[in-house]
Amino acid sequence: MATIVSSTIVDRLAAAFGEAVDVTPENGETPHILLPKLELPDPWTPSETSALTIWNSWPTQRPEFLIELVVVGEHGEPPTNPTEVLRLGKTWRGFSFNFTWAGDDPVRVVRMWLGRFTAERT
Repeated sequence: MATIVSSTIVDRLAAAFGEAVDVTPENGETPHILLPKLELPDPWTPSETSALTIWNSWPTQRPEFLIELVVVGEHGEPPTNPTEVLRLGKTWRGFSFNFTWAGDDPVRVVRMWLGRFTAERT
């Protein structure tokens, strides 16, 4: 079941964001989808970065959304309320961002997460 879900999510995210890679640790685990070339809006840099999405309890819950540690805003600060999270042997940055989630569109939920970078300027 998880393989089918991962494949569907990967296909839809790749079509929307240029590339998506299934990096799920083992078959049957929670889908982990890497977006290796995700564009962030100005003033966030680097504007092309990687994001890791973890689709636990999808679609009833929104995925976990993590970015590379190097992402900073115009004053060199990370997004507000950052946390460092170890996933797949790499340290990523998580951050808080409240939005109501309902639906089953993986592209829409990633775009909602990206709204965080439009809403906040550091």
